[in-house]
Amino acid sequence: MASQSPEKSPDQSVLFSIISLLIVIHLTCVFAVLFANFRRSQLQADLVGIFRPYTEFFQFDPQFTEYFLTHGAEQDDRVIVVDLYPRGDEHVSTQEMIKSVVLPDRGNPWTGSRRRYFNLADVLGIYGSSEQDDDLTAVLARSIGKRLMDENNARAAVVRSVQRMSQPADVSTLFPGFPPDDPTAPQYDVVIYEADVFYDDDGQVQVNKRAGRGEVAPRQGTSPAANNR
Repeated sequence: MASQSPEKSPDQSVLFSIISLLIVIHLTCVFAVLFANFRRSQLQADLVGIFRPYTEFFQFDPQFTEYFLTHGAEQDDRVIVVDLYPRGDEHVSTQEMIKSVVLPDRGNPWTGSRRRYFNLADVLGIYGSSEQDDDLTAVLARSIGKRLMDENNARAAVVRSVQRMSQPADVSTLFPGFPPDDPTAPQYDVVIYEADVFYDDDGQVQVNKRAGRGEVAPRQGTSPAANNR
């Protein structure tokens, strides 16, 4: 004769129902703040506001901290590269470069300054491809170039927003010139904004945009497909 499981008392049933409800509420709060951490909609913002007393008290809300390594957007792996030169009254092609600076530099990926430089690189890349936004990108390029020129005793700089393209899942489909065993090779870097920043004869910082997306000549070995991503 099959054994029968003991029946739950009414008190136990109520307790289990309450525990289940609390678990559902807890998971709803946690998932709401996590999924609202990137490109938050108005509905998500309202939910986060409702759950805020609970999620912030227990430190569940990342509060826009980029806990993800990538979100698959086009601006992933975009940095600012600044080449510095000693004279502002000569074209940089005739000068020996002082140094090249990459922003953000290698370091703690979660610091606020690092995220700010990623955001600046995004703005240069996104708005630099539009002729209507030259004033905005000129202000950013001027500020970045001036700071680095002053810090390194330089008088001219080339400011670039550079995007690192990812390898395909099947490396056998790579175009010639792309090393399959080195995903960090310079062939995978695509310049999406480029401008000359320099001190003129009056000591004023000037900016001349070289090119935006679609106007920059591809690097040696770069495929058309990579530049049109």
